[in-house]
Amino acid sequence: MRLFVAVNFPARLRQKIARLCGPLQEAGVPARWTEPDKVHLTFKFIGEVPAIEVEPISEALEEVAGRFRPFELRFGPIGAFPSPRRPRVVWLGVEPTPELRFIKDDLERRLAELGIPREERPYQPHVTLGRAPREAEAGEFRRLEEVARSLKVTDTYRVTHIDLMKSQLGAAGALHTRLVAARMGSRS
Repeated sequence: MRLFVAVNFPARLRQKIARLCGPLQEAGVPARWTEPDKVHLTFKFIGEVPAIEVEPISEALEEVAGRFRPFELRFGPIGAFPSPRRPRVVWLGVEPTPELRFIKDDLERRLAELGIPREERPYQPHVTLGRAPREAEAGEFRRLEEVARSLKVTDTYRVTHIDLMKSQLGAAGALHTRLVAARMGSRS
């Protein structure tokens, strides 16, 4: 079973975030753009695990979420990994608040206790907007930064739970299913 931990947004906010892709697409930025129903903030990609491990992972997630109170999430500018000149991923930034950092650290520590490898790269919270094809040429991204500067999401989102998600890969892309919604502050 392929798993990840995420913050999912309500439909209205997912639609608003997904609409940012339109101007980028119109500017000729080549990417496979994220569908609104797949818009989320990833806390941790776990990867393939046997079904028997879902319960201990769920319990760990509920334990971590329960230690933190709900908090406000704010969105930042649009960026790209590894760079806007030759991106692999185009993303909407998320303000890296202390709450996000502490939850991420606790989640990494707790999941490592279950044998799930820690992420070694620094956590840069973001919402993936699109993935660039490997064969795209650097010149095809020349308008990315210019167009991205004019795009913003001014909404804030109150995070009240963190979700354990299952991702099933298929011909039409990935199907995401929520397995557990771990409430924030349930152990306060």
